[in-house]
Amino acid sequence: PLARPPRAMVLAAAVLGAQDPTLDVVLARAADYVAQYQQQLRGLVAEETYRQNMMPTSSGRPIGPGARSRQTREGRELKSDLLLVKLGDENFWMQFRDVFEVDRKPIRDRDQRLSKFFIEAKADARAQAERIQQESARYNLGPLMRTINVPIMALLFFERSVQPQLKFEQGKAGNVKRFDGLADPQAIWMIEYREVGKGTMVRGENDRDIPSHGRVWLDSSNGRVLQTELISEDTALRADITVFYKTEPGLELLVPGEMREIYTIRRSETRIDGRATYSRFRHFTVTTTEKPKDR
Repeated sequence: PLARPPRAMVLAAAVLGAQDPTLDVVLARAADYVAQYQQQLRGLVAEETYRQNMMPTSSGRPIGPGARSRQTREGRELKSDLLLVKLGDENFWMQFRDVFEVDRKPIRDRDQRLSKFFIEAKADARAQAERIQQESARYNLGPLMRTINVPIMALLFFERSVQPQLKFEQGKAGNVKRFDGLADPQAIWMIEYREVGKGTMVRGENDRDIPSHGRVWLDSSNGRVLQTELISEDTALRADITVFYKTEPGLELLVPGEMREIYTIRRSETRIDGRATYSRFRHFTVTTTEKPKDR
């Protein structure tokens, strides 16, 4: 009789197996998902429509009749192809924003730039990364140099090699109706994350640390990311970036659907906000033509 487990023990084991996973298990699933996501998204291009606005913050606005602001509201609309690229032999991924239209005017040197980045001989991966970042940022509006305004930025904090540098806590998921069709409502988790220590992922002027924190909503059963929030700030500025994911016909993974952002530059009392939407997902191909030589 002792060789056969009591019925109560069998039932207890069945109930235990149905319990929610631990935070560590869900973070491991998220790391697996991000790794698979990067591999599957490689070579996939999305068309980005990106509207940016710059204006004074509320504290910088004029007070009283006839007063004039030190700044006026400015706007810019960019149309770009957004491409995830892997640099060299390193496990180092970046999103390249290939701007082809600014305020409805085409960019003339686009073909030459694509050839430079993806066809011609490349230097080391880190040098190429710097060129890609500078190229992707050159049409941003305002005095703030920024390269974090790409939709998958927050996913990088959930890479397996990066997770030890952060503190994670599970919070309340709240109203999850916005995720209808993306995941089982009972499986949706919200996880808060915060960088701890030095050597932050986001860097400021003179390579200073800019700590980041935020929240992510994901499917705890498989680590699939549904929404991300990223906040990077110090005494000089604050950046808030939120990305909503969506399904795309013909693709198994969720893709960015919309990115919203707010940057506050505290010293100059300036605010920059943006909204980007993503469509026309397709695979990237490079074609070349050879012109006949003159005889």
